[in-house]
Amino acid sequence: MRFIDADAVRALAPMAGLIARLEAAFREEWIAPIRQVVSVPGGAGTRVFLSMPAFDPRGSGAVKLLSFFPDNPDRGLPTIQAAIVVFSESGAPVAVLDGRAVTCLRTGAASALASKYLSRSDSAHLLLIGTGALAPYMALGHCAIRPIERITVWGRRSERAESAMHAIRALIAPTVAVAVSEHLEEAVAAADIISCATASSSPVLEGRWLRSGVFVDLVGSFSPTNRESDDEVVSRARIFVDTRAGAFAEAGDILDPLQRGVISKDKILGELSDLVRGRCRGRTHPEEITLFKSVGTAIEDLAAAQLIVGAAINEPKA
Repeated sequence: MRFIDADAVRALAPMAGLIARLEAAFREEWIAPIRQVVSVPGGAGTRVFLSMPAFDPRGSGAVKLLSFFPDNPDRGLPTIQAAIVVFSESGAPVAVLDGRAVTCLRTGAASALASKYLSRSDSAHLLLIGTGALAPYMALGHCAIRPIERITVWGRRSERAESAMHAIRALIAPTVAVAVSEHLEEAVAAADIISCATASSSPVLEGRWLRSGVFVDLVGSFSPTNRESDDEVVSRARIFVDTRAGAFAEAGDILDPLQRGVISKDKILGELSDLVRGRCRGRTHPEEITLFKSVGTAIEDLAAAQLIVGAAINEPKA
């Protein structure tokens, strides 16, 4: 059984190839049960442990085991830590992958895939709200699918925003300008794509700031009690999700306004599989506001893991 560490994961999963792999996976009938979420005692904040299995139509599978400990940065540790175990069609374990690296890459790839259908093709200015480990990979994904010329980073702590800016510069083309903004409202009003990856329990993005034609990408919250966007954001936007099952179980940005009658379920126009199979229309007009809410699905983990394991097996030996 192979062990594939974080450096190898990043080397074996180029973003363009990963986006294509996810698109192919969402065209098929893959099985991904609602993940099991367990509250973990100790520490500070809401600590949870997730178990996320998935299987492709041929019976190959993977399960991701992930811890989300929001107090970890205070002790110099990542908020998210994970491992992915990959199984063959015969049910034999064949590889263990660094799950944190896979999660960052596949999350960026899933948002980029949604952007292919939901953002304007001429989108050139990306705003990243949030400065955690996901931020550089959200930038990498969106730059792989749209002609991004400018990236703006915003975070509550200026030193973390600066760190995220440097991490982004290390991953993307030097022709893309990357800068930190201290003025969120101004940055939102100027952006073509807004990607939120925060652990905020209350909205940081306000709908009154959005200009027409923007694509909003919400990936940070995966709890019914957390929200990154306010009611006006979801009211103004045409909404799509990675999976309806996940969104209706865990996405506070969807569940809270649903429960209060701000929006209804028919406001959710489709999921990623609908978009890639042509069962629903994505962007229909340059001036409309579109929104993609992702809580993550094990389909993405399995697709990414299969790409990485396949590349590792076929990698030329030195």
